[in-house]
Amino acid sequence: MTRRGPRAAGLAEDAARMVGTNPDLARRTAVDAVAAARAGGDGLVAALALRTHGRAAIELGRLDEATRVLREAVREAEQAREPDAAAEARVSLAYALSERGRTADALRQLDRAAEVLRGQRGAGVLMQRGVVLWRCGRTDEALEAYRKALPVLRRGPDRLVEARLYNNRSLVYIDRGELAAAEADLLRFAALCRAEGQHVLAADAETNLGFVTFRRGDVPAALGFLDSAESTYRAHGVPPRELLLTRGELLLSVGAYEEARQTAERAIEQFRAAGWRSLLAEAQLLLAQTQLAGEDVNAAQGAATTAATLFGRQRRPGWATLARYTALRADERAGQLTPQLRRRALREAGKLAAMGWRAQELDARLIAARVALELGDLGTVRRELKQTAAARTRGGTDLRIRAWYAEAMVRLATGREAGAEQALRAGFRVMEEQRATLGATELRVHVASHAHDVATLGIQLATRSGSPRKVLDWAERWRAGALRLRPVRPPADEELAAALVELRRVSAETEAALLDSRPVDRLLTRRRSLEDRVRRLSRQAAGPLFAAPQEPPTVEDLGPALGDAVLVELIGTIEDDALSAVTVRGGEARLHPLGSRDAARRELGALLFALRRLALGHGAPEPALAQVASRSARLEAAVLGPLRDVLGDRPLIVVPTGSLRSVPWALLPACVGRPVTVAPSAAVWLQATQRRRSRRRRAVLVCGPGLEGAAAEISSLAAAYPDAVRLEGKDATVDGVLSALDGAQVAHVAAHGSLRGDNPLFSALAMADGPLTGYDLERLSRAPQLVLLPACQSGGGQVLAGDEVMGLTSALFALGTRTAVATVIPVPDAATRPLMLALHDGLRRGLPVARALADAQAGTDRADPAALATAGGFVCYGAG
Repeated sequence: MTRRGPRAAGLAEDAARMVGTNPDLARRTAVDAVAAARAGGDGLVAALALRTHGRAAIELGRLDEATRVLREAVREAEQAREPDAAAEARVSLAYALSERGRTADALRQLDRAAEVLRGQRGAGVLMQRGVVLWRCGRTDEALEAYRKALPVLRRGPDRLVEARLYNNRSLVYIDRGELAAAEADLLRFAALCRAEGQHVLAADAETNLGFVTFRRGDVPAALGFLDSAESTYRAHGVPPRELLLTRGELLLSVGAYEEARQTAERAIEQFRAAGWRSLLAEAQLLLAQTQLAGEDVNAAQGAATTAATLFGRQRRPGWATLARYTALRADERAGQLTPQLRRRALREAGKLAAMGWRAQELDARLIAARVALELGDLGTVRRELKQTAAARTRGGTDLRIRAWYAEAMVRLATGREAGAEQALRAGFRVMEEQRATLGATELRVHVASHAHDVATLGIQLATRSGSPRKVLDWAERWRAGALRLRPVRPPADEELAAALVELRRVSAETEAALLDSRPVDRLLTRRRSLEDRVRRLSRQAAGPLFAAPQEPPTVEDLGPALGDAVLVELIGTIEDDALSAVTVRGGEARLHPLGSRDAARRELGALLFALRRLALGHGAPEPALAQVASRSARLEAAVLGPLRDVLGDRPLIVVPTGSLRSVPWALLPACVGRPVTVAPSAAVWLQATQRRRSRRRRAVLVCGPGLEGAAAEISSLAAAYPDAVRLEGKDATVDGVLSALDGAQVAHVAAHGSLRGDNPLFSALAMADGPLTGYDLERLSRAPQLVLLPACQSGGGQVLAGDEVMGLTSALFALGTRTAVATVIPVPDAATRPLMLALHDGLRRGLPVARALADAQAGTDRADPAALATAGGFVCYGAG
């Protein structure tokens, strides 16, 4: 008989209560309890404390430690002749083993526990069996286990055990697509956890609610759940587990492929270090999916095969089938359209159907149909597409779009080109509907990537038809759609404002430390953390419900707004390296083949390189001047050469494609002295021209720090705008500038700028107290009508899917700015001043912005290298 010390028993009870609220303290308290129990010869308390230690280690992600300690708990209980305690330790051990991927061992431990435990504790064994069976993909058996366990658990006193069953069962419902049942279980789980003060477990509920909400298509709400859960985990020192996988899948769904890949890699690193082999396999599968979405097909094939192998070793046939399905998609994307791939696709489709994964089954059948189409087997195509018709209205955005794309391919193969176009339009509407639910510009831009294949085929069919109207229609559907929707402020706008203030403070400290050669590692880490918070808060904004997709403008819509101007919409596809243009002049549209898209990009790159050398004064000016002249002529031949007769001497509205957005148009011989306006799309241009002009004549003049010539520039302009709001020196703060910009007619902001390729909305203008970012601009209620940004490549941005450009100017257009003037190269501020004064002189004389800029550029001394480079670097964006 053992002697039970009150101290050991009290410590063990304290530790058990803290597992769900403070697992780290629970673990340390359990270690003390074990030591005290062993010192007092109390084997039962030692076993109970060891089990608590193991459960806390599971919560902390220390699976190897958990497995070792729980085996020790089983031995301790058996040596103390306490079969019930040994059996309960086996139940916890089974969970740890299943999370490490050892499902067969886990089921054996549960069998041993079931021989001993009855009643409430026997129901607990059934519940744990349901978890392991779910991990194996045996969802019917898992639900049966939960069905038997629940009535018994409800009769018992432990509400947390009942709560865990609801959580576990919700995961089965999620996999089966029964989202209403999953949500009901999760709400019960969260309520019980909060009632018991178990905040970490309530965070688990939020994580899974985020997943359910995401599956329903409400991405902003899902992000809100995940961010709340992650804050709770962080506050309690608990590493996120399933949350990383959910966040990665969510990012994947909206086309943020690179961020999703980074999330998957972070999960792999964390799960491998913690010994979470079960979750490691799932993270490996997520990595394969992100690589596939990002067109890294070879890597995706390897990662999917690795995931399938891991799932096979863990005896998880359902997950292994999912991994093989991902490998199927990678092989299809790689162009391996062979009879073997068709057979594999049909075989895996049958397995996916048997396991209840309907969306993936439909997609596997789409792959089989695509291969059959390539092989000329129309019988198989029709049979499989008939079975997959539901995929057009069921499942995620990506699946529905692919289903319509497959239908379009079949109609095309059977000579029904009009029907193919209808299917493509239907697929494109799926993407537009998803985009309309999102409030954040960043997510709206990324989601367009889902429609890449649909839009490319639509443009190719339109081009093949020879109809300029069809080409214009498809090009306009595809490009810059996100900018036609005003960003929506997130529900936590005050939190976002506070995060931006803190980000500015840390950014300023970082710059100061760099200048003083002080260490910046801590500051850089803090800045990255704040940027992540800003991005997450902004993404929680939901789009307007039931917003109907906007139809692109027709030639008849554009004609009256163009007047005597000519619209040139450049169209290029990566697939065939073809560059073409649709022109609209005098109510007539024409289609023009131009040549090689890559050749035009090479000429542009060479011209910008030579222009930067001139602007920065590098090397002898004569060769650089000659290089600029020759490259300008060659670039003009590539993008405007065949259009000379259409252009005449009319003003020009250009809708570029890809990197051609950075063309210094004023340097092209045909554009010298010609008003040129650049717009993200014809729709954005038309929208900008139709915006009401403000009756307020307020001007804003801002001078940021570190620009020697800008102070004199602002002083000269202040004389021309005596009633202007003037902000410089310490007064040029972000909040002060934003307040002045709100509702202004003219805003001239001379400030250093920085471009961010990793997240273009963090591109910024330097103010006295730190960076003014694109996220800051999105907080404006009324954007200024005209914005001039005469410094530091302020017209740049990152080109993403759908020719969406994310940067400062695009953020302004989305908010309602009519026109912006910015640079495509870094320009010297001394040479900028006379150009800006001449531009403002034209504006005050009532000239349109594009005309005023063209006149100012034409008046530049073209023999002066710095003046030529500066003038050539400025572009008029928007309405003109």
